[in-house]
Amino acid sequence: MNTPSRDAHGFTLIEVLVALVIVALGVAAVMSALVSSADGTNRLRERSLAEWVAANRIVETRLAKDFPTLGSSEGKASMGGRNFQWRQRVERTAIDGVVAIIVEVRAEGAGDGLVTLRGGRGEDLVVSGEADALWDTAVRAPP
Repeated sequence: MNTPSRDAHGFTLIEVLVALVIVALGVAAVMSALVSSADGTNRLRERSLAEWVAANRIVETRLAKDFPTLGSSEGKASMGGRNFQWRQRVERTAIDGVVAIIVEVRAEGAGDGLVTLRGGRGEDLVVSGEADALWDTAVRAPP
């Protein structure tokens, strides 16, 4: 009598279902990791763009012809195809003639701030016209 060996039957339905559950859990874990990575990359990109918006505000304030007045101002900016809201505060510092520039930036419509940058600006040390007089009277050291 020929009786088939156990190896000839293959896998049972329960064994196949258990294997599918294990594969499905593995695929779900990989997909979750990919989604988390994509979200993290998107958040880093958004923070980088917000930092550039804040840095631009500080540079614009430093390069403005008029010395900034103390107080707050707000505005909107677009960077990298995204819209941001910024809030800028100009405050006194412990050094006379130097102000602190604090810029907070957040994505438009978001509640939390993405970045806060601090900078500063000082008043001119010489009055216009006096700089030339200072240079004219300077004696150059011999080489």
